[in-house]
Amino acid sequence: MSMDIVEDGFIEHPRSIIHVDMDCYYAQVEMIQHPEHKDKPLGVQQKNLVVTSNYLARQFGIKKCMSIQEALSLCPGLILIKGEDLTRYRQISTKIFEILQRYTPFVERLGLDEYFIDVTLLIEKNNYPRESDLLGNENFFGEPDEECPCGCHVRLLAASRIITDIRLKIFKELGLTCSAGIAHNKLLAKLGGSINKPNGQTLIYPFAASSLLTSMGPVSKIPGVGQKMTELLQMNNITTIEDLRKIQLDKLELKIGKDMARKLKDWAEGIDDSAVKPSSKPQSIGLEDGVKNISLVDEVESRLGALLRRLTELATEDGRIPVAMKLTVRKHDMNKPNSGKRETRQCALPQHILPLTKNGVYDHTKMLALLMKLFHRAVDVTKPFHLTLLGVAFTKFQERSSGRSSITSFLRKQVAVQSVLDISSDEGILDTKVGSPMSTNQDSNDASDCSLPNLENSLLSISSDSINSSKLAIDNDEDLPSEAEPSPKKTKLEVWLRESHRESPSNEMASLRLGPSSSISSTPSRKESVVFQSLPLNLQREMSHWPVANKTKPNNIYKQFITNK
Repeated sequence: MSMDIVEDGFIEHPRSIIHVDMDCYYAQVEMIQHPEHKDKPLGVQQKNLVVTSNYLARQFGIKKCMSIQEALSLCPGLILIKGEDLTRYRQISTKIFEILQRYTPFVERLGLDEYFIDVTLLIEKNNYPRESDLLGNENFFGEPDEECPCGCHVRLLAASRIITDIRLKIFKELGLTCSAGIAHNKLLAKLGGSINKPNGQTLIYPFAASSLLTSMGPVSKIPGVGQKMTELLQMNNITTIEDLRKIQLDKLELKIGKDMARKLKDWAEGIDDSAVKPSSKPQSIGLEDGVKNISLVDEVESRLGALLRRLTELATEDGRIPVAMKLTVRKHDMNKPNSGKRETRQCALPQHILPLTKNGVYDHTKMLALLMKLFHRAVDVTKPFHLTLLGVAFTKFQERSSGRSSITSFLRKQVAVQSVLDISSDEGILDTKVGSPMSTNQDSNDASDCSLPNLENSLLSISSDSINSSKLAIDNDEDLPSEAEPSPKKTKLEVWLRESHRESPSNEMASLRLGPSSSISSTPSRKESVVFQSLPLNLQREMSHWPVANKTKPNNIYKQFITNK
């Protein structure tokens, strides 16, 4: 739906959009952690750059991504805190996001410190009050006396009061300040958020859009116009937003393409019909380490190991199961020393190196071995190499499933089998491979992307019908069908139990009446191992963690699950 709707000869502005921008976010977080530095110039350092600074430091001329050397020359008393570990910043960003979602689910997250909020339905649901009840000490762009026939002024005033309340909650609960813009579309809301920084908010009326854009000056001030587009426009003598507004559409289309030309012409007039897209958990979590030069394999392995440890901590906090792992390298380019070509390689993550539970432990040794295999795919180490960046990411996450879809839940309700073999033989699950061990992305010429395993959906599903029809004789004295009379619905679990029974007749399972007095040997035979490996991997993993049966005490699967759930 367009943000501006033409109806009965005038334009309607039905939406109420808020843009929230946290003030010098990293620096604020550090000032809360280090209150002794609150009233001193402070910068957050990553490598040899000041990635952000507080507003006191900015008074000395310190800017974003300024070199440490230059920043210290401008402000010798500048306090620098290393901010390469983003864990704390991510945690607080999540808390901010949760506060915003208390008001409405229509929250779009941009990085760690920016958010769009659509409060249109919230205002409609609560029957926003009359304009006279809302007027107060508001910051406006445009004259509020020039009313719009669609009634958007009252809705925007209501949105302004909503974000005032939100900002107070963020400060009260987290100690952080933020700035906000309120408008009928995302473009104007974002522009409004930068007018009264820090710790302020600005309402942009629709009819003031054109004058606001003109006052911004350079075309690069339009959100979404990056460096390359700015350079392209400047090559065609378009340096300001006013220049962009004046050029004819057909001429601009010839210079930059039809679709982009129309989009830029709309933006120059303050027109934006993009919707706020509610954010969910990211489909990728990654870390990167930019360096001056890496040319030794041992150093690569050391840095990847450090990145991997931090990455698994983030994945544990996230709680989902990563399906694939991606490696990124940037090779040194003599022509572009700070922006060489990036190459990526990725592979499926075998299930046996992933934690079984949310708070389980990742197998870092095997994961690092996989990363190094990816590295050797990306870099020919038989020749001299020079890297300026290493990155590791988990991609294509899946939620952990529990309840009716899990084998544990089913067996807890349905089965009371005696004891379970301890399957830790040489033919165990650590040697089981899942999918293709390696694959490459579009930067590689030797393979296509791997087929990623569906970790949760591959759980073995055993229905109560198949258990009952196979006559496992749990609650009665019926024997299993003989080999001459196979059950048409036999499961692999049944086959495995049957083979275990045939290999170990001395296990008091000669009749496989799985009563409470039975016991099973804890040493599987070769045949049992073969049968076990034919089971789905998730069932293998689950059964391998069942404790060894105590032969002197009655036991059953039901008790195993209840005890260890």
